[in-house]
Amino acid sequence: MARSKIPTIPDNKTYFYREQLYRELSHIFAWEGLPETVPADYLERTLVRHGYVLYYEDERIGQDVLRCTVTGYNRHQLPVAARTYTPNTVDERTQISRNIKRLTDHKNVEYEFDAARDGVLICNMEYGQSTGLIVDHFSKRLALSMQAFDTNLLWSNIPYIFQTSTDETKLSIESMFSRIFEGEPFIITDKNLFVDNKDRAGVPSGIKFICNEILDVQNEIMMKFREAVGFDTAGVDKAERVNTLEIKSNNQHTTSVVDIMLQQRQIACAAINAFFGQNISVKVLGQVTAEKEDDPLGTGNNGTEKLDPNGF
Repeated sequence: MARSKIPTIPDNKTYFYREQLYRELSHIFAWEGLPETVPADYLERTLVRHGYVLYYEDERIGQDVLRCTVTGYNRHQLPVAARTYTPNTVDERTQISRNIKRLTDHKNVEYEFDAARDGVLICNMEYGQSTGLIVDHFSKRLALSMQAFDTNLLWSNIPYIFQTSTDETKLSIESMFSRIFEGEPFIITDKNLFVDNKDRAGVPSGIKFICNEILDVQNEIMMKFREAVGFDTAGVDKAERVNTLEIKSNNQHTTSVVDIMLQQRQIACAAINAFFGQNISVKVLGQVTAEKEDDPLGTGNNGTEKLDPNGF
């Protein structure tokens, strides 16, 4: 079987960018009102990586969330049962099964909900898709662009190509250039050193330095990733200016994508609040930051509420 001519990308480069993209995805949303037993970082990290999380109540732990797999489908082609996936646990049950309940099941579902048997499924997107395909797509391209960057940077340090007839001449030229890099003067003492090269000179490698252009390409790939997953972005940081129409187009696209992920979390919040008596909410992280800036005093009225002069 013939070898592929596609350049091989080191696994560590792809892994580096895959983890970087997952970190960005894990911090799009801010959860409020979660019980102390429910870690928001685990919740978001698991959603973006695996697609499904089960919200359930344990008789010993209390309300909890765990990664899960799903089985069976209802009339709307939505899963009806979930089993948790919890490897490497200590003194805990590794498999917990719950029936999945939704507010859309039927009109009396709130009254028939049983916390010992039922739970709520939180989905990353409509049908539990993770962001793995998106991350793999862009992490490979980011790694490929960095491979091109490293290659160009490396060859920029090889200014000349010499032709030699013996290994001794090769070692002599390598030794000479190593001393030049250390700041020693370029002195030729052997008249036969460059006898195989015309005019006693090497051939310039002619490698063009294009690292700046490669960085522009990498920034463009990162911008496309952020558009695809829902970050607002005004364009890539490069010489060309991004016009107003491009910015508006990006905003429209990213808002529609992030709304898909947000909607699934809000659907789960409504079910959790109804079944478990909680007051959980989730927002896009940028919206939470903007609200705090508008209401720095935390009055709940954009800072316009009159405060008692005594501070009460």
